[in-house]
Amino acid sequence: MLDERDPQHGVHQPPPGAAFMNTVRWVLFAGLTLLAVISIASWVAWRVGEGRTTRPGHAVTTGQVLYRCPMHPNYTSDKPGDCPICGMTLERVETGDAHAHGDSDVPGLTGVQIPAERTQLIGVRLARVERDGIGGGAPLVGFITPDETRLRRVQLRVAGWVQSVAMDRTGQAVRAGQPMLSLYSPELVQSEQEYLIALGDGADMAGHDAGAHEAARERLRQLGVPADEVARLERERKASSRLTLHSPVTGTILERNVVEGQYVGADTPLFMVADLSRVWVLVDLYEMDLGRVRVGDRAVFTADGLPGRTFTATIDFVYPTVSSETRTLKARLVLPNPDGLLRPGMYGQVEVASRRGGSSLVVPAEAVVNTGEVSYVFLARAGGRFEPRRVWTGHGDGDRITVLKGLAEGDTVVASASFLIDSESRLKAAIAG
Repeated sequence: MLDERDPQHGVHQPPPGAAFMNTVRWVLFAGLTLLAVISIASWVAWRVGEGRTTRPGHAVTTGQVLYRCPMHPNYTSDKPGDCPICGMTLERVETGDAHAHGDSDVPGLTGVQIPAERTQLIGVRLARVERDGIGGGAPLVGFITPDETRLRRVQLRVAGWVQSVAMDRTGQAVRAGQPMLSLYSPELVQSEQEYLIALGDGADMAGHDAGAHEAARERLRQLGVPADEVARLERERKASSRLTLHSPVTGTILERNVVEGQYVGADTPLFMVADLSRVWVLVDLYEMDLGRVRVGDRAVFTADGLPGRTFTATIDFVYPTVSSETRTLKARLVLPNPDGLLRPGMYGQVEVASRRGGSSLVVPAEAVVNTGEVSYVFLARAGGRFEPRRVWTGHGDGDRITVLKGLAEGDTVVASASFLIDSESRLKAAIAG
C-alpha cells in the first residue's frame, strides 16, 4: 500500500479538489437558509396583511370604515396610513363604495367617490333633474318666397311679332285686365276673317252654317282672343292685325322675357306675375330639428329688414325630402301681406314654440356625455359619490336637453366637469377589471 503521509513531516495530505467542494457546500447551505427565511417572512406578512386589508371583490361588513389609495384603488385598509405601494396617504371611503364596479349600467365605467375639496377644485357643478318645457330652441333661418298657388305664367296661344310692350319693367305692379303687350299675328288675322265669313253666312242661313259660325267663334276663343275683340268683329265686321294681351291677374311682374320686335310662339314664356298679398316663409330645418317641428306648431317670424316687427303664423307644411347638398329640409309658413312689407328674398329668424309644455324631464345639455353609441350622465349621491347612469335623450335648445328614459324627477346630476369624473371612472373600472 502507498503511504499518503508527508515523507518529511509525517502529516496526511487531503485529496486534490477537496477544498473547492467544501466551499460549494457552504454556499448552497447559506442560499437555502436565506430562501427559507424569506418564505417564512412573506407568509407571516401575508397572514398579518390579510387581517387588515381587503382584496378586490371581498365583501365587508356594512358600516365599516375603509381607507383606499387614490392611485391604487385595489388597495384598501381598515386603518389610516400610507399606501405601501406608492406611499400616498390613504383616503377614507364608505364600505359600500369601496368596490362598486358592478353598480353601473354603462360599459367601461364604475362609480367613484371624490372628496368635497377635490370636487370644488376641479369645478364640479350639480343640477337637479326637473320637469319643464323646452321652447322651440335656437332660432331657425327662414326666407320669403311668393305663394306658389298665386303665381301666373302669361303666354300667348298664337305666334307673331311683338309690336309694343306696355309692361316693360320687372317689379312693376299690374292690375287684372291691364294691357301688357300688342302682337301682330297672321294666324290670328286669318282666324278672324274665317269668323267674319261664317258670321256673314250664318246671318242668312241656318242648320250646319250656324254650326260653322259657332265653330269659328270657339276657335277665336281657343286662340285667346278676348270677348271684347269678338264683339268688335261682330260690330265692325273687319279683321284686326293687332292683338292686345291683357293681364289675367293682379300682382307684381317677377319675370319679363319679351322685348319689342321679338318673334314669339305659343311656347314662349312672356311674363311671370305673382300676387304678393300672401307670401310663404320657407324655414331651413336640420335633421336634428325635425323632432321639434310639427305641422300646426305656432311660429314667429322676424325679418332682418324689418326690426321690431314680428309676424305670427303656424307651420303649414313640412316638406318630405332632405337636400343632399345642405342636409336640410323645409318647413312652410303662410303669412298675409296686405301692405306689401314682406318681399320675396328677405331673410329672417323663425322661433317655433313647443307644444309639449312641462311634460318632459330636462337636464343641462353639458351634463350628458354622448359617445356615439350610448349617452349617460353622472348621478350625484351622498358622501361625494358619483354613479354613471345611461340615459335616452330627446330634443334640446342648445342649453338644455330632454331625457326620455334613465332619470327620475328630483335626481341630481353633474352639470359641469363631467369629463374629469368620466376619466377617473374609466381608470378605476379598468383597474378593477
